Amino acid sequence: MLVYDGDCRFCVAAVSRLQRWFEPEAPSVAWQKADLDALGLTAEESRAAVQWVRGDHRASGADAVSAWLRTGKRLKPITVVFPALLPLGRLLYPVVARNRGRLSRVLRVRR
Repeated sequence: MLVYDGDCRFCVAAVSRLQRWFEPEAPSVAWQKADLDALGLTAEESRAAVQWVRGDHRASGADAVSAWLRTGKRLKPITVVFPALLPLGRLLYPVVARNRGRLSRVLRVRR
């Protein structure tokens, strides 16, 4: 399960777009609506970065997005290159996370 910030317009729009493109089999949920205790997550870590939970496997940030998209039914060939792109994603994710409010305004993301 992908756990994202449901109060962030950029996050909601990104998850929605990626769902349409990749059709992940794993669900996604806003952390504000998730049972964080059952998922073994805290509100603090969920606020800080998108989270991935599947069984005992946990990931956050770019790794979480990559894990979620690899469950996709569409665009499977693209997911093959994700491991090679993760170092770049790990560098860029914190910048995007810190500036997601600005990105929502600049990109005019709507709810």
